[in-house]
Amino acid sequence: MKDEKASILIFVMWVLIILSLFSIAISRNSASDIKLARHESIDIKLSYLAKAGVVKAIIDLNEDKNNYDSLNEGWNKEKEFKLGGGSVIYSSHDESARFNLNGPGLSKKHLITLGLDNGTSQGLLDYKAKKEEKGFEFMEELFLIEGMTRDMYSKIKDYVTIYRGANPRININTSDENTLRAVIENDSIINKIIGFRVGDDNKIGTIDDGVFTEDNFSLVFENFGTAPDVILRHKFLFDVKSEFFRILAEASFPEDKNETKRIMAVVDRLGKIYCWKEGID
Repeated sequence: MKDEKASILIFVMWVLIILSLFSIAISRNSASDIKLARHESIDIKLSYLAKAGVVKAIIDLNEDKNNYDSLNEGWNKEKEFKLGGGSVIYSSHDESARFNLNGPGLSKKHLITLGLDNGTSQGLLDYKAKKEEKGFEFMEELFLIEGMTRDMYSKIKDYVTIYRGANPRININTSDENTLRAVIENDSIINKIIGFRVGDDNKIGTIDDGVFTEDNFSLVFENFGTAPDVILRHKFLFDVKSEFFRILAEASFPEDKNETKRIMAVVDRLGKIYCWKEGID
């Protein structure tokens, strides 16, 4: 009788142990599920917040009604807003400040100036010729070019674009020295362009910046000592107003800075999207 009771007691104890272990396992799984659900909920909220940043940037661009785009305008300033307990930082960057790889007249000299070596430049031209009118359809397509390495890609990725149709012109008000040099070879003219743009304080993006417009373009170049026929050639190389912009938006919650959502979008002024990437660095 005692042995039977002992056996029952042992059996009950084992059942309790098994149930306890099962309960712990369920609790751990529940905790993991709760944690995962919380992460997914935060990710969804951050995604919508970052998208709101893109929309805000597009609204800012639509409110820019003048006949030029320059680096001292409001659309070019990094901005922040708070919504739903989260924070969004967004900024716009002129896509016309970049050299268009899909533009006509692309040459090996352009590509070498931008940072590629001779062989990879020729490989890019050959690849583009095979694509014919399609041209490059996404930036990562450059890695399909013979000789293209990650290091070379890094050298040119901030200076080139494929999202502006076939328009080869760059914005003379927003392009940096490296991009300007890919378009014109005269260092003296490049220095004068930059000198005019930075103004008296020698800083870009401030109130005293010189701005090229359709009305003053020829006059400014005349003051550079440029001949009329050269001014006319330059008019075909440059724009002063842009239609395409690269928007960067990053959303986060103050209580957890490790959780962020980043979006990069290339859009036109009407908000049409030409490129959209989430989770970019």
